[in-house]
Amino acid sequence: MGEILRRKDVAEIYKMPVRTVDYLVQTGQIPFSRLGKRSVRFDKNRLREWFAERENVEYRHKNRAA
Repeated sequence: MGEILRRKDVAEIYKMPVRTVDYLVQTGQIPFSRLGKRSVRFDKNRLREWFAERENVEYRHKNRAA
């Protein structure tokens, strides 16, 4: 097991809001471990692999213009 990260650490490393990290956890999209009811932790090596797998994924949003 690699270095263990908190939500804030993940947000800083991957330059995203903590709320985005929370969303990824809530939707089960990101690998994490739960400590108790509220605390989550992330293995840095698993995250690196997870982000690498998604490196070339294109995300498209629906056009919201009316």
